Amino acid sequence: MRRVVSWVLVVLLVVVPLAGVCVFSWVQARDPEALAPKPVAVLQQPTVVSDDGSVEATITATLDPGARVTAPAWQGGVVTRVDVKPGDAVSTGSVLLAVDGVGRVAVASPAPFYRSLAVGDSGGDVLDLERALKAMGDFAGEPDRSFTKVTANAVDRLGKRLGVGDASGVFDPSWVVWLPGENLVAQSVGVAVNDPAPSQGSVVFSTAPSVSSVALSGPAGPVDFSSGAYVLSQNGVDVATVRSDGDVDAGLLARLTAQDDGSASSGGSSSSGGASVSSRVYGVNLRRETAVTLLSVPASAVMTGADGSSTCVYGKYGPGDAQYQSKAVRVAGGSMGVTRLEPDDDLESFYVLADPLAVMGEAPTCR
Repeated sequence: MRRVVSWVLVVLLVVVPLAGVCVFSWVQARDPEALAPKPVAVLQQPTVVSDDGSVEATITATLDPGARVTAPAWQGGVVTRVDVKPGDAVSTGSVLLAVDGVGRVAVASPAPFYRSLAVGDSGGDVLDLERALKAMGDFAGEPDRSFTKVTANAVDRLGKRLGVGDASGVFDPSWVVWLPGENLVAQSVGVAVNDPAPSQGSVVFSTAPSVSSVALSGPAGPVDFSSGAYVLSQNGVDVATVRSDGDVDAGLLARLTAQDDGSASSGGSSSSGGASVSSRVYGVNLRRETAVTLLSVPASAVMTGADGSSTCVYGKYGPGDAQYQSKAVRVAGGSMGVTRLEPDDDLESFYVLADPLAVMGEAPTCR
């Protein structure tokens, strides 16, 4: 009896499990998918979320080089006074410095003055001189192309103000520092008291680079303002509300910190028409001024159509639905594992299939 019981135990503990392993191996070799666990259909309604669309963005500003105001042909001497300083707005009539005690005045004109002028001279430079003298309050007549006694008297008044003494009615071009335009704001000054008089072409002062173009881009490319305005912030501080690329101007950039901590050419430089063109890059954050309501679903639930542009989800309206239905959706964004869809009243009551690729047995397509 004991022997029978022992053999029964051997069969139960050894032979039966071994036979089960053999059967499992045989079935798996013939049809591995038959033993694979079947995917579970997970259906869930979309989650209603409030989204401010917060994204990291980049502002790239292309800069044109600032103006360089240079010295004329001064014949030696010493700088005895410097009147211009950084931040000053310089226009026709602004005295910039003195060389050997004689002031040198800024004049904006079509071209630099290159010759002495006296009674009897004529030409375009005489017209430019008289216009400059009139702007400075020294010439009372109507500017023309002829240097007359009236012009000579105006030149004497200018010379006296500059400290020339007796100019004898003769205009000396070395009194003038040519400006390429009016209202130039000095960023840096290249002269100092007791320096030798700058040689011809040396910089007296220069202006800051100017912004020629601005590009604002997010992770997906240019920012789309069609849905409304964005609040632009940097380092956690709100800076401005922008409604278009045009709102990102020089004034706004002055309130931001560039990625190069203020260098004028953080993004590199290139040459355009012989002038150096540089760029600045600013890292900022954008969020919608008014948050929008979106629907959140698992990223795996969203299918793309054969055309590569249409998108859809599969699911059911309730347990009574026999088949999964396809419903077109519009993607508004997303993050890791989550896709956000534009709101749809019908979609809010729809039970979305979390992983249609695994559950439906074939590649579902949007239709």
